[in-house]
Amino acid sequence: MHPELLARALSGISPETTVDEFRVRASIISKPIAENVLDFLSNNGIGTLSGSKILFSNEDRIKIAILAIKMGCDIEQISKKLTWKDFEALASKILKLSGYKTAIHVTFSKPRMEIDVLGIKSQFAITVDCKHWKHGSIAILSFYTKRQKERTKILLVKRSNISFAIPIILTLHSTKVRFIKGTPIVPITEFKSFLDGLEDNLIEVYVLYR
Repeated sequence: MHPELLARALSGISPETTVDEFRVRASIISKPIAENVLDFLSNNGIGTLSGSKILFSNEDRIKIAILAIKMGCDIEQISKKLTWKDFEALASKILKLSGYKTAIHVTFSKPRMEIDVLGIKSQFAITVDCKHWKHGSIAILSFYTKRQKERTKILLVKRSNISFAIPIILTLHSTKVRFIKGTPIVPITEFKSFLDGLEDNLIEVYVLYR
């Protein structure tokens, strides 16, 4: 299966669709090719046949995104087709692929705060603030990195099972800025490689300890 077809499938699926509806939305001219794509998805546990309809869940969107990325599709091309909720779910999936236990929308009270995505491995945590924007100025990024550091400090107070943590800003598109006062600004295209190389590059990164 060509990864480009999987990228198109993200535009083609809906909670309930027919082959022809899928083909039109996915911009696939050939009906047999559209059927092959749907068969491929089904063989990978994506989508459920119900009479003449194919049913898809929200989780199926992320499954397609991960499958396309694994098969070599450009991750930024995939990310452009995702909503902010999809974006958070994709961040969580990438963390899981790197061995982290994850949670989405982690909330605390007194003070009231929320962490978009939390990844934990042993006593180490990564707190992710997902920004589904195309461009962010240095002033805006600085504001959000400061807030993310504050959230991470509170997390360390609230969670006794976490000894140290790294706050990061995860963006949909690449930015010229890589760090703001030690806080990584990571495009989703580089998130997996960032996680893979993190242990060797901790000296560059702002780390908070309990």
